[in-house]
Amino acid sequence: MQHSLGVAIQRANNALARDTDQFAKTLGLTGRQVSAINYIADHETERDVFQRDLEQEFNIRKATASSLVTAIVAKDLIIRVPATNDARYKRLLLTPKAHQIAQKIAAFFAASERRMQALLANDFEPTRQHLQLISRTFTANTTADHDSDNDFN
Repeated sequence: MQHSLGVAIQRANNALARDTDQFAKTLGLTGRQVSAINYIADHETERDVFQRDLEQEFNIRKATASSLVTAIVAKDLIIRVPATNDARYKRLLLTPKAHQIAQKIAAFFAASERRMQALLANDFEPTRQHLQLISRTFTANTTADHDSDNDFN
């Protein structure tokens, strides 16, 4: 197993998560919280952002996304606002306080991205594409496996 691609991906993911957590701690947040704030900051001006968008972007379950949003709301960093076309859905918007730290978060992620690009050089884009393919394939297989399990109920 020492040459397993899955283990190598998991180790790299853990290293990136620890790096993000260390940065997030300086802001009194978790790594997942800074990632969510960064995602909302990147998208809120172009379209409505909902909790389900966080679920899809970070491949997390509904309950995990709900806990994440609740924690960020409690820190007065995002607010839930009814969607313009359907009040049952709540848009996620950054508060002024979150907009201030969003710039620091964006700078951190940009620096991380530059570090990875420098490490991988010409292999950066093919590596990114292959990792996306792995993610899509395994996510689709997991969903299909769960769907086929329901066929027996």
